[in-house]
Amino acid sequence: MTISNLEQSVIDDVERIRTHPLVPGYITIYGFIYDVKSGRLIEVPEANRIGRATI
Repeated sequence: MTISNLEQSVIDDVERIRTHPLVPGYITIYGFIYDVKSGRLIEVPEANRIGRATI
């Protein structure tokens, strides 16, 4: 399965984790894309905004 929009996929995953009933609101969830070729982590700011601790 190929992911056509990596940023949106990370955003969706962070949102899914953030809203899961077993994940406490005081835990911050971060979203990054790992570039296999360069070894870099690329921050997804919208995912990190969604993943901020709520408590």
